[in-house]
Amino acid sequence: MNIKYSFKNHLNLVTHTALGMSLPVWITFLAKNKFAIDLRALPKVLFMTGNIVTNSPFQLYEALKYNKRINRIKVERPVFIIGHPRSGTTYLQYVLSKDPNFCFCTTNEALIPNAFLSIGGFTRRILKMAMPATRPQDNVKSGADKPKEEEFAIGSMCNVSMVHGYYFPKNIYKIFNESVVFESDSEKEVNTWKKHLDFFVKKITYKYKGKRILLKSPANTGRVKEILELYPDACFIHIHRNPYDVYQSTEKLYEKILPLLGFQQVENEFMKDFIITSYEKLYKKYLVDKLLIPANQLVEMSYIDFVSSPLEQLEKAYSQLKLGDFEKAKPYLKEEIKDVENYQKNSYLGIDELTKKRINDKWSFFFDVYGYQKNS
Repeated sequence: MNIKYSFKNHLNLVTHTALGMSLPVWITFLAKNKFAIDLRALPKVLFMTGNIVTNSPFQLYEALKYNKRINRIKVERPVFIIGHPRSGTTYLQYVLSKDPNFCFCTTNEALIPNAFLSIGGFTRRILKMAMPATRPQDNVKSGADKPKEEEFAIGSMCNVSMVHGYYFPKNIYKIFNESVVFESDSEKEVNTWKKHLDFFVKKITYKYKGKRILLKSPANTGRVKEILELYPDACFIHIHRNPYDVYQSTEKLYEKILPLLGFQQVENEFMKDFIITSYEKLYKKYLVDKLLIPANQLVEMSYIDFVSSPLEQLEKAYSQLKLGDFEKAKPYLKEEIKDVENYQKNSYLGIDELTKKRINDKWSFFFDVYGYQKNS
């Protein structure tokens, strides 16, 4: 891992994923992290503070106008795509989102979750001009209307979200434990997260006139039990990938996004340790929680199977989860699959022997459960 920081990383002001926070969440968020902001990030934080203050009247207006209507919405059989970051969740989401029977959270809605019903048209135009054609961590298409993890929206609505660990990475262990695997003795974090996820899901469902919602957040891999408490009829599509590939790709992810999103710097070894530890915790909780999912509400697939035969894997998912008429959806799905045929994957230099030994040891249970071969 080689995280490189430079002043230009603090110039991505218009597209920072925390710009849509509510003012109370922003203040609480900074205080909770003890305002431990690196000096070079201070101009970005000041700009964001001004932007959040400016947005507050629109957020208040939206809450007064729409909240009662949103709270009356009934959510039925939401679909959650889960899996560790860099396991293929985004590709799967992009393909499924082409089915016109689904609604999903767009980048624009994820960045301004408290005001997209009011000023979403305006911010969408800004994002269309400001956003790059591809994401910084890989070559995947980006854009205001592309699907986005609802985790970023939740991070702007409350103080229980994994994305806060990207902003204050020195606290990433604590944030992960409190917001993903819920290790805290208090039910406060669980209830806060549930409340805001449910409201956001209802809000998206309201905007798209009751369509079945498709959600994707790798952090939800550790929240299956809590999701089922909210939505007993929820469906899950779990995609998994060779652990060595996931490790290397996750390193690349943090190399790219931490300098862009973070308000402080963190050491390479610290993040390498976090990848090992968080993966182990995430999947140990998932393997326990998944026993709670009824058989007709869970499909699991490997990344290699999905990439090799996407339509075959999706047909199985449509059948088992009753996602709708697969034959009608197929032309839309094929459109996205064809669009990424020439996608260029990131290349990796390999894993050092010490890290490989740690992966083989700490993630051994995952190799066994999903049948991946260990490299000696």
